[in-house]
Amino acid sequence: MTEDRPTPEQEVRRLYEEAESRLAKATERVVSSDSFGELLAMATENVVALTRMSFDALDLVWSNLRLAGRRDITRLAKQLGRTEDKLELVLQEVERIRDQVDGAGDNGAGPAAGAKPASARRRPQRSSSR
Repeated sequence: MTEDRPTPEQEVRRLYEEAESRLAKATERVVSSDSFGELLAMATENVVALTRMSFDALDLVWSNLRLAGRRDITRLAKQLGRTEDKLELVLQEVERIRDQVDGAGDNGAGPAAGAKPASARRRPQRSSSR
């Protein structure tokens, strides 16, 4: 009894390959349609909207817990930068006035004992990364 019947393993492989090829053809047909692109665009828009809503909800949770949220920290960083800039201007003005006082107080004489020259008192300018 020599029959040409495939073994169960061969039959399973054949069925698997047949199902795979049918699925590939159906997938190609769906993906090539215009409606698939529209559906993909709508899904992407929904994901972006849900992400934004999630971040807004998280910010609201932080706010209700009286913890600093992302917006609060950004606002504080900007305010701190402005304050640092104003403080730097005040420091420069104080040093300018100190130089004037030192120059007027010397009247041609050398520096007072223990006094530092104005160049030694000045802070180096910080580089601004804003």
